[in-house]
Amino acid sequence: MVEFCPECSNLLRKEFLDGKSTLVCKCGYQKELAQSIEDINEIINRKKEALEKNLIIVSEEDKISVHLKVKQDCPKCGHREAEAWQEQTRSADEPSTSFFRCVKCKYTWREY
Repeated sequence: MVEFCPECSNLLRKEFLDGKSTLVCKCGYQKELAQSIEDINEIINRKKEALEKNLIIVSEEDKISVHLKVKQDCPKCGHREAEAWQEQTRSADEPSTSFFRCVKCKYTWREY
């Protein structure tokens, strides 16, 4: 895992000082790494708790489309409504690619 210095935002490097693993910064900041299994398990548990607090579970019913719905014939099922979006898939001087996804069968196709 990568950590950064809280004082100057530089990358902390791992070094052994006095026989202990330490993260060291060029500015002089030092942070001793956890050595015991109990310390490591405590860090893991704190990170799991933080993740669970910020975790959002989305079920199939909760999925909301953020794409525009347009009248477009699906080449697979013939349904007349699709979600649409555009992406720049080629160089900047070329036009963007239009993508469509049928709202009925979820078939996705593109038009250049």
